[in-house]
Amino acid sequence: MRIPIHNNSDDENLPAEMADLTEKASNGDSETGEQTEAESAELSADQDTAGNADEVKIRELTEKLDEMISNWQRERANFQNYKKRIEEEKREIRKYASYDLALDLLRILDYFESALSFSENLPKETNNVIDGVKYTIEELSRVLNAHGICPIFVESGMPYDSAVMEAVGRVERDDFEPDTVLEIRQKGWMIHERVLRPCRVIVAVEPETKIDDNENTKNNEGGENLLT
Repeated sequence: MRIPIHNNSDDENLPAEMADLTEKASNGDSETGEQTEAESAELSADQDTAGNADEVKIRELTEKLDEMISNWQRERANFQNYKKRIEEEKREIRKYASYDLALDLLRILDYFESALSFSENLPKETNNVIDGVKYTIEELSRVLNAHGICPIFVESGMPYDSAVMEAVGRVERDDFEPDTVLEIRQKGWMIHERVLRPCRVIVAVEPETKIDDNENTKNNEGGENLLT
């Protein structure tokens, strides 16, 4: 039987080789740790960069959304104003749609009133006809009033108002104040707030003789003042 013989030199070398392996392992572990830390730092930097980019993008989207909401609110307000303006125009159109028709009806009413003014000279047998004319005038006036068409109140002695009156003649009168109504030649009418037909009137003016007397009086007064 052979007994194995151990080489002491090999046993002595083992610790040295184990030390090398341990050192290499520890060096590898340290290098791996350094790489891991570097990778972690790089990953953290990438995450911070991505987070900042997301914040910028969210802020941009929020600003854009706020702008879109503001534009929508402004356009909505403009549209509401547009609707109100269109409704107002429609009301105005409906309100004054009968303008031309009213003028034609007024002309017919004038004919009936003119015919009625001669009724005093007609024989009694025509009373029924006269009553029919009066009734027609009343009905036409009622229909016109129902549509906002009313006569303009003007009487003799009132100051002349160019907004609702039209002067068709001027007469010198010393018993009337200048620029006052002497006579009404044609009745005026309003349609709601507008003048449908102005009242045609004769207007009083100051006589020329009175004007000359006033001027002479002023000249004389001026001469007296100069003499004094």
